[in-house]
Parts: sequence; structure tokens; C-alpha cells
Amino acid sequence: MGEGKGGGGHEMFSPHPNLPHKGEGLMLEREGSNAFLLVEGKHLRTVWRVEKGGNPSFLVGTAHFTPYLFKRALTKLIQNAEMVLFEGPLDQNSMAKVVQYGRQGKDTPSVYEALDPYAIKEINKQLATRLNPPTTAGTYLELIHPKASNYLETYAAGVRPWMAFLTVWSALLDWKYSMDIDAYHIAQALGKKIQFLETIEDQLAALDGIPFDRIVNYLNHVEKWKDHKELFQKAFLNGEVEKFISMTGEFPTRCESIIQKRDPIFFEGMKPFFEVGRAVTFVGVGHIPGIQKLFLGEGYQVIQEEV
Repeated sequence: MGEGKGGGGHEMFSPHPNLPHKGEGLMLEREGSNAFLLVEGKHLRTVWRVEKGGNPSFLVGTAHFTPYLFKRALTKLIQNAEMVLFEGPLDQNSMAKVVQYGRQGKDTPSVYEALDPYAIKEINKQLATRLNPPTTAGTYLELIHPKASNYLETYAAGVRPWMAFLTVWSALLDWKYSMDIDAYHIAQALGKKIQFLETIEDQLAALDGIPFDRIVNYLNHVEKWKDHKELFQKAFLNGEVEKFISMTGEFPTRCESIIQKRDPIFFEGMKPFFEVGRAVTFVGVGHIPGIQKLFLGEGYQVIQEEV
């Protein structure tokens, strides 16, 4: 079996009787208990049809932080799936556990103390621009220190290294959306069966495994972030996963505890559902190459599509 790039020749399962499946750039967003509104959404190219024996499923590479909405594409992928799978729990209680654990960094190395003076100055300058006036609600920064005024030192003090990085990264990006959370809410609204491939404890252990030096090195090169994020966005929107991965090789989460150790776990967790078909799995785009390889190794056809 081979890997290719396709689209247009397959139906996305079958049309849901209650949801429109025609119309460029339109999707449905729930409002209230029953009503749905048509809103715009970008096309999604990080989608792969995974099939063996005539039982198609879809593997979707997500951006955990994004400036764009993909709800139209996400709705189309989810609307007729029998099972929707995610890396780990995405409910508010689980997210609160992540934040609470991330704040328990008293006995961990200090990111702030390890940074170069230039990086500290530049990050504080950019944070001041983003946080005055305050950033959009929902960033890690506001969850940890809603009224912080000393910026980097305040945000990095007493938190685990990965939490310090994510607070700064998410604030400087100022990207308001998460594909994973959007997909989770759509699956809930459509009454879909939802399965998680790992527990919150598994995720926290993976985050703790991010090498400290990778975090510090990336933060020390904050002057490159603007160019990097523009290149990242372009590669992601174009569905150029190999290019995206090569450009993000220095990103802290491109490491063994996050990628190499988890890819086989995700694959084994989703495989029983993909054998049956009509499943959709959402994982960070960094996991796509490894999971693709595992499916191809077991005789599945893996074809890239646009939704």
C-alpha cells in the first residue's frame, strides 16, 4: 500500500441528514441547546483517509494553538463518524488539573534564571505589548496570574518548566483557538462517542519529560519567533507536514517523551476503531509521520485529502 495526496474522489462517509455538506467555507456552530448557526471556516489539509478492507477512517493533524477557525472542516469530519478519538481528556476539569500541576514547580529548575538577559528583555517587551491591554481570556497566562504585572519573572516563577514555556508561547502568539478543543465541543454537540488515547496523568508525565535545555534554548531565540510562526502557519495551512516538521525541529515538544514514545501508544489505541471504520482521530500534527508509518506498515492505504 502507498501514501498519496488526494481528495475530491471520496465522500466523507455519507451526508448527515441534519447538517449541510455543501457550500464553500460554511460550517455549523451550536448556539443554545438546539440551534446551529452558519459561520465561516478554513479548509483543512492535514487530513488523511486511512483505509483497509473498505472501512475508511480519518486521521487529522491538529494545531493545539491556532489563529484560525476550522470548525466547518471539523464538523464535516465528525458528523458521520461512529467514534471520535483525541489524545487525552479536554473537559474543563481535566484542563484545570493540568494548570494546577503545572503551577507546582517549586522543586524544578527555573526557566527565568536560565535565560539570557537579552531574551528576558525581549520577551518582557513583547509581553507588555500583548498584555496591555490584557490578552484574550483563555490563555495560560491569565489562568495562572490573571492580574500579573511583572510579566516574565512573575509568570515563570514557581511553575514547572513546560508550563513557563507554554504560558509565554501562547501569550506571544496571541492565537485564540484550539483545533482539539473545537473538535471536542463539536463531537459533544453532535452526541458522538468519544474516546481518549491517554490519561491526564500520561500527558503530565510526557510534559515533564521535555528536556529543560530545549525549553531554554527556544526561549533564548525569541527574536526568531515572528518569522517562525509565519512559516509554521503557511506550511500547516498548505498541509505540508514534512516541511512543517522540519521547520519545527527545535521546538521544545519535538522530543522523545512527547512524540516518539507516544506515537505507538496512540496507534495501538486507535487501531481497533480504524479496523472497524468510521472513526476520526485528532492528534497534534507532529504525530502524523510516525502514526502514518505504523498504519502503512500494517497494510493500510493512507491518502492525504482536503476538507
